[in-house]
Parts: sequence; C-alpha cells; structure tokens
Amino acid sequence: MLSPPGRNFGGRGRLFQGRAPMMLTFLGLLGLAAISLWWYFTPAPPPPPAPSAAADKAKMETLSLTQIEEGGQRWKLNAKKAEYLANRDEIRIRDVYLEFYGKDQVTTYLWGNEGLVNTKSRDLVVRGDVKLERGDVTILTPEVQYFHKEHTLVAPEDVLMEGPQAQVAGKDLHIDLTGKHLILKQHRLTTVRLAKGLQ
Repeated sequence: MLSPPGRNFGGRGRLFQGRAPMMLTFLGLLGLAAISLWWYFTPAPPPPPAPSAAADKAKMETLSLTQIEEGGQRWKLNAKKAEYLANRDEIRIRDVYLEFYGKDQVTTYLWGNEGLVNTKSRDLVVRGDVKLERGDVTILTPEVQYFHKEHTLVAPEDVLMEGPQAQVAGKDLHIDLTGKHLILKQHRLTTVRLAKGLQ
C-alpha cells in the first residue's frame, strides 16, 4: 500500500529541518574562516605621520613680554623677531631690547643681537654685541644671562665697564638687581681718567 503524497513530503521537510542548524553552523564557520584569511593577508595600514616640526614652532614678527611679580614689574622685553619652540619651552629672539627693574629704583637697559627665553624658569640669555646701561655706567660684553629666582644678571665672558671717571676690564660680572651690588669676579685692568690740570 502506497503512502499518500502529503505524508512523504512531510517526512522530507522534517529531514531538512533537522539538517538546517548544521548547514547554518557550517556556513558560519566558512564565513569566519574567510574573514580570518582576509585579515591575515591584508597588509597593516601605514602608521600615522609623525607630527610636523612646524607644528611645534610659531614665528612672530615682533614680540613684547613683561614679567610681573609681587605687584611690580621685573623686566620688559621687546624683540623684532621671535620663534616659539613649544617642545623645548623656549622662545628664540632677535634684535633684543630689555629693561630690568630693581628695588633700588635703578633701571638696567640691555641691547643684544639674539637670545633665548625659557618659558618655564623665566630665565633669559642674550648674546652678540651685548650692551648694558646702568646709571652712568656702560657695560660691553658678548653674553649676559638673567636668573629669575635670584633676580641677577651675569656676564660670564670678558667685560668692559666704562664710567665718567674710569674704565674697568675683567671677566665674570654679577649684577644684583635687588640691591646695588655689582661684583667683577676677575679684575684685569682699571684705567682712571684724571681731571684736567692733574698730572
């Protein structure tokens, strides 16, 4: 006796339904293997470009800075050209003019070709044909350093000081801007100008 057609169709359907999860699992594993192979053979993306050195620099045609502390000005700086180096916490300056203010109400004026400003320590260095004027004394030297914590100027190289009555040559000059101290640690020569009529 033959089975009705509907019953045979139902048997095949149940067989297909039993194998469907296995087919889906197989297809899933096959897809995962394909993705893995694609990831393995695809070259890694290139590393991001290094930050440009120009991004760490900022050039300025002119620069004006004033250092204020304890309610008063310590110094004022003007430069015709400047370059800020963010990665070094420095400002390179050219054609420099500075005014340093002391507690003795005496202002020290400084000119130089180039220099550096440390934006963290607030120390300064000025180089190249440096000229200082303090009262009636003019000082010529290749380099002057300013130390913020001590509020002191130091000329470590050769120094020539000229006043109304004498000219002094030496090395390693220290100027205490908090008082009236001016110390030449290595004296070499003093030339005294005699008044007219004296021999």
